[in-house]
Amino acid sequence: MTNFFRFENQTIINATLVMRTALSVGSRASLLPAGSDLPVMKTPEGIPYIPGSSLKGVVRTYTERLLRTLDELGKKYQNQRLWACDPLSERERCVMGTCCERCEDCTGNCCPGCDRCKSCMVKRHKRDSALDDAAFAIELWSHSCTACRLFGSPWLASRVAFQDAMLENRDELLRLTEVRDGVGIDRDLGAAKTGIKYDFETVPAGASFGIRIIVENTEDWEVGLLLLALRAIQEDTLPLGGKTTRGLGWGALKNLAIRCVDKANLLGYLAGTTQPRTVTPEELLRTLTSALK
Repeated sequence: MTNFFRFENQTIINATLVMRTALSVGSRASLLPAGSDLPVMKTPEGIPYIPGSSLKGVVRTYTERLLRTLDELGKKYQNQRLWACDPLSERERCVMGTCCERCEDCTGNCCPGCDRCKSCMVKRHKRDSALDDAAFAIELWSHSCTACRLFGSPWLASRVAFQDAMLENRDELLRLTEVRDGVGIDRDLGAAKTGIKYDFETVPAGASFGIRIIVENTEDWEVGLLLLALRAIQEDTLPLGGKTTRGLGWGALKNLAIRCVDKANLLGYLAGTTQPRTVTPEELLRTLTSALK
């Protein structure tokens, strides 16, 4: 089980996302009198950027699809099940918040879902009104799916941090944003609906964003799993942002670089006397794929 209280290793992934088509990462309605109905996310200086939460959402969703496919095929990594729960359904989560109407008074095994209920786990590991953190964490980890162990859940912290992707080539773009027209569709008639014309803002094609992902206390195969999703973006097969079905959000990762720091060279890295170890994506992917059974 991963130890969240001790530094084991850190993997730093850097890349450049170059947009082949326009990008729509919407913000709330503009406060400007002549602003767009759906503006893009911008810094206080008015520079568009991609929020880390948007990047994480795309990568996690794609990784979950891969894990469900691997699980259906019966693939395992060193006899470890690779799977993903449904984080949007309380009953289908790997670990539920509460399991049944008797959950509050549970003293052991109140229902079939008791073993993967977080509230019941807490009760099971209380000793004289004090929680046995170590025992609780072990049981919680044992019931968590591969995706929640890596990307986090309501009960587990994420081990993958996505920084906001800032625009790198603002001086090369003719304009920082563009405004496009949109129209609401009447689903019954299959035609434009009267009175629902709107406009939305996009970042133009050719924009480049700096991607930086920090992964902590993972094994090489887990980083390899993350790289499978990044490879889909790298090969221009996984779009980002909104309105992707109408051509927006398609781009490719360039200059992918991976550096690793472990506890053996941590002090030298922090002191600036040691450089992180460089790892190729192929090495990490081989670690994952070669051990799949």
